[in-house]
Amino acid sequence: MPQNKVIKVQMFDKNIPIELYSIEDATELFDFDYHYQYNFYQIFWFTEVENSQQQIDFQSYPIKPQEIWIIYPGQVQFFNPTGIKGYYLAIDKDYFNRIIHHQLKENTFKLPPPLHFHVSEDKVSLFTSLLNLVALEWNGQKRTEVLEKYLELSLIHIQDLERLSDAYSPKDTRVFQLLEMIEDNYTKERSNDFYAQKIALSVKRMNEILVNTTNATLSQHLQYRLLLEAKRLIGYSDLNISEISADLGFSEVNYFNRFFKKNTGFTPIEFRTNVKKVQVELHLS
Repeated sequence: MPQNKVIKVQMFDKNIPIELYSIEDATELFDFDYHYQYNFYQIFWFTEVENSQQQIDFQSYPIKPQEIWIIYPGQVQFFNPTGIKGYYLAIDKDYFNRIIHHQLKENTFKLPPPLHFHVSEDKVSLFTSLLNLVALEWNGQKRTEVLEKYLELSLIHIQDLERLSDAYSPKDTRVFQLLEMIEDNYTKERSNDFYAQKIALSVKRMNEILVNTTNATLSQHLQYRLLLEAKRLIGYSDLNISEISADLGFSEVNYFNRFFKKNTGFTPIEFRTNVKKVQVELHLS
């Protein structure tokens, strides 16, 4: 019987910032009786697939051959690895962020998750070679500086692939600053003034920049992030609704209940019940 529960996963070996596995040889890492929430980045390269799908934060996505998916820390993921071949990279969060901040010029990896890319036929041998180099080092000396260079090269080439995600590509770095601040503060700070002051803009100008790039105001981004975390906690945790309300910074549980129903059409209890039903259906299908 599937468990409607999230398993929180840390890096498997905290002394090594990168780990590489063959999906078909490590199916025990993806026990599909559970959903998993990881505190690190994951890169999946699915090379062979037999009619499969995955669920990420309550959304279902088909898994297709020759696609690379990047799963961000905090996302809740589920998939059945049966009939799937490919590569799986687990990457320490701080390590990954340092590489993309200091060494990559593009903002590809700061776009809203999940990100996925198509690996064209002429690129297959390139990525196979890169991951073989990672595997050689990881199974050998495990030198951090060497693994970092191989990862950097892999990310540079991923940037060049056709992005399949419907994500915006802002060129204004202030958009990324705002999105990162929301991620760090959404349970504590809900005031437009707080975020505007942090980037030295008026509230009006801040929202103009966000709307022009993302089609959403800061308040809408905050609402989306709160709602996503509420869904995760209601759907996959053992916390009661009062505890979830407090964790998300709501002063009263009644206010949280109204917020949730207004944005989903369900009460928190109804949503939790529906998630359980959906998970049973997914595991039985």
